[in-house]
Amino acid sequence: MSRAITAEDVYRWKWVSDPQISPDGKQIAYVVKTVDQEAGEYRHAIWVVPTDGQIGDAHRFTYGPKNDHSPRWSPDGAWLAFVSDREGAGGKDAKEDKAKGKGKSQLWKIPADGGEAQQLTFLRNGASHPVWSPDGKMLSFISKTGGEEEPDEAEGKKKMPKARKINRLWYRMDGVGWVYEQRKHIFLVSADGGEPRQLTDGDWDNDDVAWSPDGKQIAFFSDRTEDRWQWPAGDIWVVPVAGGEPYCLTDDGRLASAAPGWSPDGKTIAFLGTLEKKSGGHVDLYTASAERTPGSPVQYQMLTPDFVGTCMDWIGDDMRDEHGRPAPRWSPDGSTLYFLASLAGSSHVFSIPASGGTPKQLTQGEAHLLDFNMDSSRKVLSLALAEYNHPGDIFAQPLGTGERRRLTEVNADWLGDIHIAKPERIEYKGAQGWTVEGWILKPQGFDPSKKYPMILEIHGGPNTAYGYTFHQEFQMLAGKGYVVLYTNPRGSIGYGREFSVAVRGIWGKEDYEDIMHGVDALLKQGYVDENQLGVTGGSYGGYMTNWIVSHNDRFKAAVTQRSVTNLATMFGTSDIGTDLCDDNFEVTPWDDPERYAFHSPITYVKNITAPLLILHSEWDLRCPIEQAEQLYTALKYLGREVELVRFEGQSHGLSRGGHPKLRVERLNLIAGWFEKYLPAQ
Repeated sequence: MSRAITAEDVYRWKWVSDPQISPDGKQIAYVVKTVDQEAGEYRHAIWVVPTDGQIGDAHRFTYGPKNDHSPRWSPDGAWLAFVSDREGAGGKDAKEDKAKGKGKSQLWKIPADGGEAQQLTFLRNGASHPVWSPDGKMLSFISKTGGEEEPDEAEGKKKMPKARKINRLWYRMDGVGWVYEQRKHIFLVSADGGEPRQLTDGDWDNDDVAWSPDGKQIAFFSDRTEDRWQWPAGDIWVVPVAGGEPYCLTDDGRLASAAPGWSPDGKTIAFLGTLEKKSGGHVDLYTASAERTPGSPVQYQMLTPDFVGTCMDWIGDDMRDEHGRPAPRWSPDGSTLYFLASLAGSSHVFSIPASGGTPKQLTQGEAHLLDFNMDSSRKVLSLALAEYNHPGDIFAQPLGTGERRRLTEVNADWLGDIHIAKPERIEYKGAQGWTVEGWILKPQGFDPSKKYPMILEIHGGPNTAYGYTFHQEFQMLAGKGYVVLYTNPRGSIGYGREFSVAVRGIWGKEDYEDIMHGVDALLKQGYVDENQLGVTGGSYGGYMTNWIVSHNDRFKAAVTQRSVTNLATMFGTSDIGTDLCDDNFEVTPWDDPERYAFHSPITYVKNITAPLLILHSEWDLRCPIEQAEQLYTALKYLGREVELVRFEGQSHGLSRGGHPKLRVERLNLIAGWFEKYLPAQ
C-alpha cells in the first residue's frame, strides 16, 4: 500500500512557475523552487525544456548558488535576461559594495545556447521584473528608490534602533513590511550594460511594464491618486521612452487597473480591472485607446460583462503564496485577446474577440492554471498547471489541436509512491436556495459502510476559492483517516459578481449557512460520524472557524489559523483594516460599534466549548497577532481547552511560503490536535 502525505514532505517538494516560451515557440524557460533543508531556505533555478519534448528532456539552465528567477527571452530568442542574487562584481571596499548592491538581486543576461552570464545592473536596492524592448536593445526593470540608508555592519558601523515617523494611513504591508519609505520606479538599461536611466519618479509606485510595439512608449501600473495612502487602487499610465510626462488612461475613480498589454498596431491597450469598491474581488478584461489628450474624458470598454469567471487565478492552495495575474495577450492581427480566468473551481486560458463577446475556454479539464504565456505568433501556449495529484508542472499546448503536452514531472521521483485522494465534487443548496459547490476527500481504503470523523476546511478571503488543485494539508488529513470537506460558499470567486459580493458587510450570516448546509449534505451520505466533526481554516477561514464554534456545539475540535476575532480592532491594526471597513461595512467601528460587535466572534467567546488550537504568525500584518491574543486570553480566562502557538518571524502566508521548518511544524500541530481530540479509527 502506498504511503500517505506527511508534513515532512514540505522538504521534498519542487515547485514550478513563470513559464516563458521562446519567441519561436520551441522552448520554455521556467523556474523551479526547492527547499534547502539544512539552510532553512528556498532555492530557485531556471530550467529549459523543448515544447515538442518528452518527460525527462528538461535541463537546468542556471546554476546560481541561491536564487535565479524571472527568465525573459530577447525578441530574437538569442538571450535570456533573468534576476539573480549570485555574487557579482564588487567595489574596493564594503561601502562601495553596498552602493553597487552587492548581495541584492540584480539583472543579468546569458546566451540562450549557454555560456557566461553578464551582470547588467549594480544598484543599491537591486533590480527586478525585466522586460525587453521590441528591438532587443534595452530592458526595462523595477528598482526601489528613496528611504533612509541603513548602516552596514560590514562598514564597521553597528546598526542602531531608529524612530520611524509615520504620517500616512497606509504605511505597511503583510509580507513586505514598511512601504512608506521607498518607491518602486521604472528604469531602463542597455542590453549591453551601462548606467541605468530612471524613467519614472515621484511619491508613488510603478509596476507591470509593457512596451509599445514601436518601442517608443511604455504602459504601466501606478497609483497616483490623492487618497492612495488610504485606498490603494492603481491606474494604467503611458510614458514616452525618451522621457517626459506620463498620461493616465483610467483615472475616473471607478477602477483599480493593472497588467496592461498593447495591441499589435499600438492603438489599444488591454488591461485587467476591478471596481475600486464593492467588487467582491471580481476582475474583468478591459480595453482603452492608447492615446488620450489632456482633459479629455476617460474611455474604456469592458469586454467581459456577462462572464461568470474572474480574469485571474483565485484558486487557493498551500503550495504557493501568490495568484497568477498575467497581462492579456493579443493575436497578431489584433482581433483576439487571450487571458487567464478562474471559473467554478478551475482556472484556464480563455480567448475573446477584441471587440467583446463570449469567452472561449482553450485549456480543458479539472485543473488549476497557475500562469501562461504565448509565442510571438500565438500558436503555442506555455502553461504552469497543477491538478489534484501534483502541485504543478510545465505543459505546452498548440492552439490548433488543443492537445496539452506534459513536459515535466518535477516530483515524480517520489510522488509516485504516495497515495493521493481524488476529490469528489458535490453540489448542494445553501442559504436562500443558492447552489454551492464543494469537494470531498476520502481516506485510503475507504469503506462506505463505516463511520469516519470529518474535518471541515474553510478558505480565506472571503473572495478566493477552493478547487481542482493540490493541497498538502487536505491530503495529509485524508491520509490520517479523516473525511475532508471543503466548499465555496457565497463570497467565493468564480461564480459571478452577485455570488462574490453577497458576503459584503454580513460576515457570519448566509455564508455561515452555506457552509453548514454543506456539512449537512455530507452527513446525509451516511459515512461520517456526526459526533466526530472538526473544523479549521485560515484568515477569513479562521474567522469562520471562530464563528462556527461560537455559534454551535456540533464540532468536537477546532484549529483556527491567522484568524480574525474582533473586526473593530482589525480596523486599526491590520494593513488592510481601513479597506475592510470602507469596502465591506461602509461604516467605522465608532459610528456603529454594535454592528462590528455583532459580526465579531469575540463577542460570543463564552459560547466556545470545543478544544481550540490557535495558530498565528508573529509578523502577520494582515490579521495581526493581537487577534489571536484576544481569543486566547478570553478562553484561558474562561477555563476552556485552548492553546496558542506563535510562529516567530512569519507573515500571513506562513502555510504557503513561510519558513520550511515552521511549515512542517504547523502541519504536524494541526494533525496532532485533531488526533488528540478527534481520533480516526
